[in-house]
This record gives sequence, structure tokens and C-alpha cells, in this order.
Amino acid sequence: MVADPGLPSEIARDLAPRLPEHLRRRIGRGIRWQVDTVTAPLVANEQVDVSDVAEIVGTHLEDGDWDIGVLLTDLPRRAERNPVSIEVDPEHRIALVSLPALGSRRLRRRVRQVVVGAVRQLTAQDEKPLDSSVGRPAPAEESDRERYVVPGLRGHVRLVLGMVRANRPWRLFASLSRAMAGVFATAAVGFINATTWQVATALGIPQLMLIAVLSTLALTAWIIIDHRLWERAGDLPGAHAPLYPYNLVTLLTIGLGVFFLYAALFVTLVAVSFLVVTPSVFGRIVHHAVDASDYLTLSWFVTSSSMIGGAFGTGLENAEEVRDAAYGQRHRKRQRQLTEARDRSR
Repeated sequence: MVADPGLPSEIARDLAPRLPEHLRRRIGRGIRWQVDTVTAPLVANEQVDVSDVAEIVGTHLEDGDWDIGVLLTDLPRRAERNPVSIEVDPEHRIALVSLPALGSRRLRRRVRQVVVGAVRQLTAQDEKPLDSSVGRPAPAEESDRERYVVPGLRGHVRLVLGMVRANRPWRLFASLSRAMAGVFATAAVGFINATTWQVATALGIPQLMLIAVLSTLALTAWIIIDHRLWERAGDLPGAHAPLYPYNLVTLLTIGLGVFFLYAALFVTLVAVSFLVVTPSVFGRIVHHAVDASDYLTLSWFVTSSSMIGGAFGTGLENAEEVRDAAYGQRHRKRQRQLTEARDRSR
């Protein structure tokens, strides 16, 4: 198995030790299976032909001591606008699996099922189509190849969610350490301000919700603009059309990362408020007896207003870590690596 860096490589390494047993059960106990994994950038654009990838595999498996190659990529692939989940090429004994088309739920299980099914086809053990959850067969340009697509709205929703899953937005949250410092510093100043207490308890739920939405959207937009993550026509290598999945996935990924930051700050402030702010002082400032809802309201308002402070910290973030959240940025980097690898092999 040759896998792109990141999530595909993690899944390949996790699957490799258990895959021989699954293959023995599905294909036959008389065959001895050995599974090796290699991490390498695989494809430069989403429309690459699976046969062309055989050349890439050869550069990483120069001894040729392998019978079947399964390639895992997190680059979305499409055929006539329909997401392609897997393409099998018996002539070159390889199968190219696109993880985003498999969705975000039970991803490792689906990858295992796809890999086992592809190996069955490549060993002529199974002439039946793969499981319907993988997609439905679609005609390829060459009759000896088998391509599976996930059509319609279901396919596009699964593609977008799969791309967000491959971006791993929870890791983006960890990389926003400087933004987190700015958010927490702003919260610390606002949290001990008596005027903040009065404003927070005077606002209603609709107003607090509006402030929360606007503040998270503002920080999300600032991160995208500051790090130039929004793709424009002509930015992406090869035939990456239409652009909507890339920008939509970037927006969702950054938005989820900001949401995790928001949730972490809110939980922290709730805990601190009950420990630090005494009910008597709090009640004297806001001119009424306070209860738990007042503490939650205060924490909610301070969290929302502090997200603006995070914008100042994001300008200091490691640009490479944040830009990995954008598909176009990440795959332009891999395209450069792929080109360099090809030049070295010549």
C-alpha cells in the first residue's frame, strides 16, 4: 500500500497488520499475504489516470517485489462531476482509492472493505461489483478498468465531509496556539471588568447567539484572509473544477477549528467563574441576586467578545501548519514534491 502523507498514511499503517487475516478469510487460506506500506505523494491532480500512477509506484518499489499495489490518496477524484471512490486497473495490478468519496463515518472500516474487494478483483477471485456503500460501477475510458462513483447529492455531501475529515480540523485547533493565547489574554482582561458583567447579564439569548456567531465568523474569515487560503480560478494545478469543494472545505475546516477553540475557552471560563467570582460581589455589580445562569451568560459573552482578540494571534501562526487546512495549498506542495521526485529518478 502506497499512501499520501497525512490521514491516508495513518490509515494504511493501521490497516496493514490486520489486512493479511482479512484477505485470508475472503480470498483463501492457501495464499500467504504480506502487506508493506510506503508513504509518498501520489497524484498531482484529481483527474490523473490510475494507469499513470503505476509509474509513481514504481519509483517507490524499485525492486518490483510486489504482486498488487493499492494506492490511498486524500485528493478528491471525479468523473463527470461524480466523486470517484476507487478505480481498479487489472493490467497494472493496482487500485487507486480516494478517501474523501468514502465519507467521514466509519472511514477505516470502509477503507478495509474497499481494499479487500479490490484485491479480490485483481486476483480474479471475484467478478461481482464492490459493496454498494463504495459506489456504483461507472464506465471508464478503457474497458479493462473498473471505476466506482458515488452519484447525486449523496456523493457530493459525502465528498465534502470526507475532505473535511481528511483535513482533521481538531489538529488545526492544536496549531492555533498563538491565536489561543490572544483569545485567553483578551478573556482575562474582560472577565475582571465590572462593565462586562453588567453588559453580559443585560443581554438576551438572541443577542448572545448573534454575537457568538458573528465573532466566530469574523475569526474564521480573518484566518482565511490572513493566510491566503481562499482559492481562485487558475490557482489549482491541473483540472480541479469546479472550485466549490475546495473553498467550502476550507471554510468548514477553519470554522470547526475556531469552534473547538471557542468551546475550550467557554468551558474554561465557566469553571473559573464559579471559582473566582463570588455571588455577593457579582450580585452587587449587576444589582440582582445571581444564579448559575448568570455565570453561564457571563462566560458566554466574554468568550464571544474574546474571539476578536484571537485574530491578532493568528498573524503569528506557523503559516505552513495553518495552510495545510486548505486542500489546494496542500496539494500544490505535494505536486512540487512529486515533480522533484520524478526529476531525481531520471
